[in-house]
Amino acid sequence: MTVLSERVWVLRRLVRLLWEVVPGTAAVVVTLSIAGGLLATLEVHLLRRLVETAQDVLGGRAPLAAGLLWGAALFGKEALGGALRLGGIARERLQWRLRAAIERRCLRRAQTLPLALLETPEHHDRLERARQGMEQRFNNLLGYSWQMVTSTAAVLSLLVYLGQFHWAVPALLLLGTTPSVLAQHRLTERRYMTVWRQTPHVRRLEVLRRILTGREAAAELRLFGFGPWLVDQVERLRRRLHGERLALARHEARLTVAADGLNALVLVAAVAGSVWLLITGRAGIGAYAALFSAVQSFQGHYWTVVMLGVWAWGDVRYVRDFFDFVDTLGVDPEVGRKLAGPISRGIELERVSFTYPGSETPALSDVSLTIRPGERLALVGENGAGKSTLAKLLMGLYRPTEGRILVDGIDLQEIAPADWFRRFGAVFQDFVRYQATVRENIAFGDVARTANAEAIMAAARRSSAAEVACSLPEGLDTLLGKEFHDGVELSVGQWQKLAIARAYVRAAELLVLDEPASALDARAEAAVYERFAELAEGRTALLISHRLGSCRMADRIVVLRQGRLVEEGTHADLLRTGGEYADLYRLQAAWYASDVPAGATGATMA
Repeated sequence: MTVLSERVWVLRRLVRLLWEVVPGTAAVVVTLSIAGGLLATLEVHLLRRLVETAQDVLGGRAPLAAGLLWGAALFGKEALGGALRLGGIARERLQWRLRAAIERRCLRRAQTLPLALLETPEHHDRLERARQGMEQRFNNLLGYSWQMVTSTAAVLSLLVYLGQFHWAVPALLLLGTTPSVLAQHRLTERRYMTVWRQTPHVRRLEVLRRILTGREAAAELRLFGFGPWLVDQVERLRRRLHGERLALARHEARLTVAADGLNALVLVAAVAGSVWLLITGRAGIGAYAALFSAVQSFQGHYWTVVMLGVWAWGDVRYVRDFFDFVDTLGVDPEVGRKLAGPISRGIELERVSFTYPGSETPALSDVSLTIRPGERLALVGENGAGKSTLAKLLMGLYRPTEGRILVDGIDLQEIAPADWFRRFGAVFQDFVRYQATVRENIAFGDVARTANAEAIMAAARRSSAAEVACSLPEGLDTLLGKEFHDGVELSVGQWQKLAIARAYVRAAELLVLDEPASALDARAEAAVYERFAELAEGRTALLISHRLGSCRMADRIVVLRQGRLVEEGTHADLLRTGGEYADLYRLQAAWYASDVPAGATGATMA
């Protein structure tokens, strides 16, 4: 696709979007914009008639009333122009509605993108460019477009008007400005490519600034003292970006000076031509005044068209980035097969492998596993063994790069994602701390139950989050987090209890707990596992935990090492085998036993 065809495609897309979202308002705005442009020629003509009539009045060839009439007409034109400017209200309404529609589409698209795509830097670069296209450039493009419609109508009508004096006048004005147009177009291309190249560095700069000014790293910044080093990194990166932009600015300044000089010469030539017409008697004083006014008006509107056109033409590329993001291949969560009822035969992994985008080492390799309905399965292994990856593959958040996952004999990729997601309740190891109320933090597990206080409290009691809510000033309606004035901050363990409640509020057929008690004290941890055992009754449950004592409640334990399944069996069977699991278990038992007095019991290893 050529540059021209690319931008024409974007403009057609934009016009189609306008017509889909606000057809009536768009038609009104275009009509008012054209009418506003035609007023420029009307003003020139009224000025000519006023001057000519004034001459006739002074010469006794016309009554005073005729001059007053043309003066009133000129005043009426100004009043009409003021009325047309009220169209700005319609433009504001149009831009607001269109921006809302675009943001809605962008946010919806983000929810359908494959999770693996978020692992690639290219996606984040595309997202940053799309954000710029939507937030910074889109409104600019719309504003330029309306002004261009007005100025284009003015330019075309003035060209026709100037042509009646002599064909060379409009030709001179057009030909003299063309080099400036080409120069501005070239500058726009260079600006875009500069921004395109700088996108990863700009994102890096924003990350460093967030680290230096945010709460997340504040403690370590002070404790380890690496803040000054980061400040130096920011300054070095900022200087690099500034240097590239400064070089571009110097180039722009040179071209702009040359373009302005050429434009001044064109104006002098046009004025000289109008004087010649007056001296040779080919135009009267009224026509001369009209011609001079028309040349100045034309030049002003033409440069408006040129500059806005160049800016808009450049912004089209940024808006194209937005459309590229919206068009990114997504997954419609409602498309696919629907399971008729609960899982009856089980979930089967057939030689499943998975490699994260950009990585050369598989996170999982050739894993074959069958999970029976109602079975409680524990995943065990060292950090990086692939436990969380396997859980996310089972939940359909990632797709295997090799092999397949079958649900009652149906390939998981054929099942509608929304139908599959509804069957899960999950606590992730990297759980989210939502800056919302306690009630909302729990209800996000099943937003349909937001107003169901009984279901919210039941989930809170099962996860011990009820104790957290009771300790807060507004109970379930307490706003959490420090991003708001009235927000209350929680401890990591309290946040984790809310995350567990989020999983419990959903009437899920399958339950996944990935390190559900990593931030809890020993008593709270024991309570979580006890309630998990109760909640898992009759459900298929997957438990990931480094606390191997908790795995004893599982019907079967699966051991992973470096992405491969190396052992599976019951707790007792694996201890008798004396393999990987037995080694890890005895290592933990010895650690706890060294500090536990004889006769004491350890809740964690129980």
